[in-house]
Amino acid sequence: MELFRKYLLPDELDDNKLKIPILNNTIVLSSDGLADGATRMFSYRRHINENTESQTLIASEDEKVAVGIFPVPPLFVPKRISNNVYLKFDAPLIVEQKKEIEFYAKIPIDIGVYRQSKDEEILIDVFSAKKPRYALYGTPERGAVCRYGETSIAMEPINAKKYEEASVKIRIKNSIDNIVKVSKVVIPMKDVVLDHAQDSTMMAGLVEMTLDSAFGKEIINVRLIDAKVKRTDKTSVVAKEETRLFTMDAGY
Repeated sequence: MELFRKYLLPDELDDNKLKIPILNNTIVLSSDGLADGATRMFSYRRHINENTESQTLIASEDEKVAVGIFPVPPLFVPKRISNNVYLKFDAPLIVEQKKEIEFYAKIPIDIGVYRQSKDEEILIDVFSAKKPRYALYGTPERGAVCRYGETSIAMEPINAKKYEEASVKIRIKNSIDNIVKVSKVVIPMKDVVLDHAQDSTMMAGLVEMTLDSAFGKEIINVRLIDAKVKRTDKTSVVAKEETRLFTMDAGY
């Protein structure tokens, strides 16, 4: 059974309770009965071993209450401190002058739990199946703190670990007159929506890293092309395609 999906309460409950194991975490959804004549009460808890890591009560007058568990960009654990992922390749990639190459890689993910209603949702819990790592890209004065991940490179779609990673397609365009050695890329991930199928996670669209020059200075731009991005005017499950941009000015 797929774990990344929408759960309708109380339909999913067996004896008023549903346990969902995700690696070392266990999510427990349960019915707490009626608060009054019309309001249903449900509880959400997440445990690691015997320790309760997160808990929330859900009150609703709706006949069905939707709780969604989905992969989300790795920006929320232990709290939101970055909008970008710093991805380091396990082996540098040489790209010849005026050439481009496409390949596949893996990025870390978080797991988000949402209370959903019509086209609205609220994040009630988020966690990572692996201990998150962060790194500084650039100098202490001007650098950006990023979620950090290491990855191999493959020419065919890559098998990312379920609940821990997402596969991503990357294109490097070398528009300068020199051969370059690329060992890392910083990917802008704010509000990105990740796709999933049978609990495998992937990022829609393409990460494009363009190396160019202007006035004798190298310019390295990273764009998300055709990525699925949440609306920014309000929290919504309705995604749209948009472009995200990060300018790398501290080497590649």
